[in-house]
Amino acid sequence: MKTKGQMHMMEYVLLSFFVLLIIVVVTFFLTGWQISSTRSERREVEYQKAEFLLRTIANSPYINRNTYKEGSMLEDSKLTSITCEEFQTLYGTGWYAEIEIPGFNDACLPDVYPLCGSWSYCKDESKEAMIFDIPVNIYRKMTGAVDAGFLRVGVYINAN
Repeated sequence: MKTKGQMHMMEYVLLSFFVLLIIVVVTFFLTGWQISSTRSERREVEYQKAEFLLRTIANSPYINRNTYKEGSMLEDSKLTSITCEEFQTLYGTGWYAEIEIPGFNDACLPDVYPLCGSWSYCKDESKEAMIFDIPVNIYRKMTGAVDAGFLRVGVYINAN
């Protein structure tokens, strides 16, 4: 009789162990699934932020030519005068923007303007970013010419 009671007790112990093991495995599975789902949602939010910044910067009245109504005609004098801090006041932190005219390697600073063709705002080379770029027209105020260039916007991944 004693061994029969011990056998039943052992069955309950094993059954309880396997039930708890199954609960732990299911918990780990659901936790992993939730973590991967959260990462996917975060990546989508970063993508949407980059796309929004690209559209709004390309059509921003602060850097676009006033008389051009179709957007994406950036004015070089405005690009040279605006700073990263002013952009961050408008659009927040965790991103950068670059505008380039192919063939011009000099960065546009007030002392080299207008013989330049590259503007950079808030760029941090040490951070990984999701990057989008579009072609834009750049109006050269001193000469009245229009050059083709690229607007590149990057949103830093895992930026706070």
